[in-house]
Amino acid sequence: MNVIYPFTTIFFAIRIVFEKRNYIFLFLASFFVFFALLIFIPVWTVAGNTLAIQLEILTARDYGVLILLSSLSSLFITMQVYSMRQKRKMEGVSTATAGGLGALFAGIAGTASCASCLAPLFAIFGIGFGGVIFVLEYRFYFFAGITLLMLIAIYLAARKINNVCNSC
Repeated sequence: MNVIYPFTTIFFAIRIVFEKRNYIFLFLASFFVFFALLIFIPVWTVAGNTLAIQLEILTARDYGVLILLSSLSSLFITMQVYSMRQKRKMEGVSTATAGGLGALFAGIAGTASCASCLAPLFAIFGIGFGGVIFVLEYRFYFFAGITLLMLIAIYLAARKINNVCNSC
Protein backbone atom coordinates (compact mmCIF):
# COMPACT_ATOMS: atom_id res chain seq x y z
CA MET A 1 0.00 0.00 0.00
CA ASN A 2 1.23 3.45 -0.88
CA VAL A 3 1.99 5.65 2.14
CA ILE A 4 0.39 8.67 0.43
CA TYR A 5 -2.92 6.85 -0.16
CA PRO A 6 -4.46 7.46 3.32
CA PHE A 7 -3.67 11.17 3.11
CA THR A 8 -5.18 11.53 -0.36
CA THR A 9 -8.25 9.62 0.82
CA ILE A 10 -8.65 12.04 3.71
CA PHE A 11 -7.95 15.07 1.50
CA PHE A 12 -10.56 14.12 -1.11
CA ALA A 13 -13.14 13.35 1.58
CA ILE A 14 -12.54 16.75 3.21
CA ARG A 15 -13.04 18.43 -0.17
CA ILE A 16 -16.32 16.57 -0.67
CA VAL A 17 -17.60 17.40 2.80
CA PHE A 18 -16.63 21.07 2.72
CA GLU A 19 -18.28 21.69 -0.66
CA LYS A 20 -21.42 22.56 1.31
CA ARG A 21 -21.23 25.62 3.50
CA ASN A 22 -23.29 23.96 6.25
CA TYR A 23 -20.48 21.53 6.99
CA ILE A 24 -17.94 24.34 7.21
CA PHE A 25 -20.14 25.99 9.84
CA LEU A 26 -20.55 22.65 11.64
CA PHE A 27 -16.77 22.20 11.68
CA LEU A 28 -16.16 25.71 13.05
CA ALA A 29 -18.93 25.45 15.65
CA SER A 30 -17.74 22.05 16.87
CA PHE A 31 -14.13 23.28 16.91
CA PHE A 32 -15.04 26.13 19.26
CA VAL A 33 -17.18 23.81 21.41
CA PHE A 34 -14.37 21.25 21.74
CA PHE A 35 -11.77 23.92 22.41
CA ALA A 36 -13.96 25.51 25.09
CA LEU A 37 -14.71 22.13 26.67
CA LEU A 38 -11.05 21.19 26.81
CA ILE A 39 -10.37 24.42 28.67
CA PHE A 40 -13.48 24.46 30.87
CA ILE A 41 -13.48 20.81 32.03
CA PRO A 42 -10.54 21.44 34.41
CA VAL A 43 -12.14 24.71 35.52
CA TRP A 44 -15.37 22.91 36.41
CA THR A 45 -13.84 19.82 38.00
CA VAL A 46 -11.00 21.27 40.07
CA ALA A 47 -12.01 23.09 43.23
CA GLY A 48 -10.70 26.65 43.35
CA ASN A 49 -9.74 26.72 39.67
CA THR A 50 -10.94 29.67 37.63
CA LEU A 51 -10.79 30.44 33.93
CA ALA A 52 -8.07 33.04 34.55
CA ILE A 53 -5.91 30.55 36.44
CA GLN A 54 -6.46 27.87 33.78
CA LEU A 55 -5.48 30.22 30.96
CA GLU A 56 -2.41 31.29 32.93
CA ILE A 57 -1.06 27.78 33.56
CA LEU A 58 -1.46 26.63 29.95
CA THR A 59 1.71 26.97 27.86
CA ALA A 60 2.01 27.54 24.11
CA ARG A 61 2.53 23.78 23.67
CA ASP A 62 -0.69 23.11 25.60
CA TYR A 63 -2.61 25.50 23.34
CA GLY A 64 -1.11 23.73 20.32
CA VAL A 65 -2.31 20.38 21.67
CA LEU A 66 -5.77 21.81 22.36
CA ILE A 67 -6.02 23.25 18.86
CA LEU A 68 -4.83 20.02 17.21
CA LEU A 69 -7.17 17.78 19.20
CA SER A 70 -10.11 20.17 18.74
CA SER A 71 -9.45 20.27 14.99
CA LEU A 72 -9.21 16.50 14.66
CA SER A 73 -12.32 15.94 16.79
CA SER A 74 -14.30 18.53 14.84
CA LEU A 75 -13.20 17.10 11.52
CA PHE A 76 -14.23 13.62 12.64
CA ILE A 77 -17.65 14.81 13.83
CA THR A 78 -18.24 16.75 10.60
CA MET A 79 -17.28 13.77 8.45
CA GLN A 80 -19.47 11.42 10.50
CA VAL A 81 -22.48 13.74 10.21
CA TYR A 82 -21.94 14.00 6.45
CA SER A 83 -21.64 10.23 5.99
CA MET A 84 -24.67 9.51 8.19
CA ARG A 85 -26.78 11.98 6.20
CA GLN A 86 -25.61 10.49 2.91
CA LYS A 87 -26.34 6.98 4.11
CA ARG A 88 -29.80 8.01 5.33
CA LYS A 89 -30.57 9.45 1.90
CA MET A 90 -29.63 6.14 0.27
CA GLU A 91 -30.76 3.48 2.74
CA GLY A 92 -32.68 5.10 5.58
CA VAL A 93 -30.23 3.75 8.18
CA SER A 94 -27.47 5.61 9.97
CA THR A 95 -24.67 4.27 12.15
CA ALA A 96 -21.95 5.89 14.21
CA THR A 97 -18.40 4.69 14.71
CA ALA A 98 -17.89 3.72 18.34
CA GLY A 99 -14.11 3.75 17.90
CA GLY A 100 -14.27 7.37 16.82
CA LEU A 101 -16.33 8.34 19.84
CA GLY A 102 -13.79 6.57 22.03
CA ALA A 103 -11.08 8.57 20.31
CA LEU A 104 -12.97 11.77 21.14
CA PHE A 105 -12.94 10.86 24.85
CA ALA A 106 -9.29 9.94 24.59
CA GLY A 107 -8.67 13.41 23.18
CA ILE A 108 -10.16 14.95 26.30
CA ALA A 109 -8.00 12.76 28.54
CA GLY A 110 -4.94 13.47 26.39
CA THR A 111 -4.97 17.17 27.13
CA ALA A 112 -3.91 16.61 30.71
CA SER A 113 -1.23 19.02 31.78
CA CYS A 114 -1.51 18.77 35.55
CA ALA A 115 -2.48 16.13 38.10
CA SER A 116 -5.21 18.27 39.64
CA CYS A 117 -6.87 18.65 36.23
CA LEU A 118 -6.76 14.97 35.36
CA ALA A 119 -7.61 13.48 38.77
CA PRO A 120 -11.33 14.47 38.83
CA LEU A 121 -11.81 13.21 35.27
CA PHE A 122 -10.22 9.85 36.11
CA ALA A 123 -12.10 9.65 39.40
CA ILE A 124 -15.37 9.54 37.47
CA PHE A 125 -14.21 6.25 35.95
CA GLY A 126 -12.73 4.85 39.16
CA ILE A 127 -9.09 5.26 38.17
CA GLY A 128 -6.87 6.06 41.14
CA PHE A 129 -4.14 8.64 41.55
CA GLY A 130 -1.49 6.13 40.46
CA GLY A 131 -3.12 6.07 37.04
CA VAL A 132 -2.99 9.87 36.94
CA ILE A 133 0.73 9.88 37.73
CA PHE A 134 1.33 7.22 35.06
CA VAL A 135 -0.50 9.26 32.40
CA LEU A 136 1.33 12.43 33.37
CA GLU A 137 4.70 10.67 33.25
CA TYR A 138 4.07 9.34 29.74
CA ARG A 139 1.76 12.05 28.39
CA PHE A 140 3.76 12.50 25.17
CA TYR A 141 3.17 8.85 24.27
CA PHE A 142 -0.51 9.17 25.20
CA PHE A 143 -0.82 12.27 23.03
CA ALA A 144 0.90 10.52 20.10
CA GLY A 145 -1.37 7.50 20.50
CA ILE A 146 -4.49 9.64 20.77
CA THR A 147 -3.51 11.61 17.67
CA LEU A 148 -2.94 8.35 15.80
CA LEU A 149 -6.35 7.01 16.90
CA MET A 150 -8.04 10.22 15.78
CA LEU A 151 -6.32 10.04 12.39
CA ILE A 152 -7.40 6.41 11.97
CA ALA A 153 -11.00 7.35 12.83
CA ILE A 154 -10.85 10.22 10.30
CA TYR A 155 -9.35 7.89 7.69
CA LEU A 156 -12.14 5.34 8.16
CA ALA A 157 -14.75 8.09 7.90
CA ALA A 158 -13.01 9.34 4.73
CA ARG A 159 -13.15 5.84 3.23
CA LYS A 160 -16.87 5.77 3.89
CA ILE A 161 -17.36 9.18 2.27
CA ASN A 162 -15.31 8.16 -0.78
CA ASN A 163 -17.39 4.94 -1.07
CA VAL A 164 -14.28 2.79 -0.65
CA CYS A 165 -15.61 0.95 2.39
CA ASN A 166 -19.25 0.52 3.40
CA SER A 167 -18.54 -1.13 6.75
CA CYS A 168 -16.08 1.50 8.10
